Amino acid sequence: MRLMRAVPERRDAFTEERAIPELDLPLPSTGVLLWRAPDRLEKHTTSPIDERLRVEGNRLVYERADRGIRRDFGLDDQPEMRALVEAIRATLAGDLAALSRHYDVTFDGAPDADWRLTLTPTSARVRAAVQRILLSGRGAQILAVDTEGGGGVTRMRIRPGP
Repeated sequence: MRLMRAVPERRDAFTEERAIPELDLPLPSTGVLLWRAPDRLEKHTTSPIDERLRVEGNRLVYERADRGIRRDFGLDDQPEMRALVEAIRATLAGDLAALSRHYDVTFDGAPDADWRLTLTPTSARVRAAVQRILLSGRGAQILAVDTEGGGGVTRMRIRPGP
């Protein structure tokens, strides 16, 4: 967490695949993840559609310009979404206390080498949507996020930016 806390900003490319049992093939997407301490996280999907999910403080904004959609939510009103956001945001912020408010946290590996963080939701309400989140990385970089829940798996691979 100390290594993560020391990185005030990052911009990384991602590829993501959502495996849904009802579909034969996973749904792929690509884009950019932006992080700026202390609490700004943005997921900008550029393909196959252009959409943004931005979180800053306690506000979450979803935008899809091609359909004229813009939704603004308070994370205090969306406990499931807050837990999902904090899985990434609190990890990038190096905030173990915030992670522990939402998850049982297990760490394997070495902080300055390859590591794996397993997050299991403590809330039954959140567990109904997400059973487990596995984050893996090296040093101060998250390289993969696998989310299991809702009958499917989402696999995000992150390519560190410059």
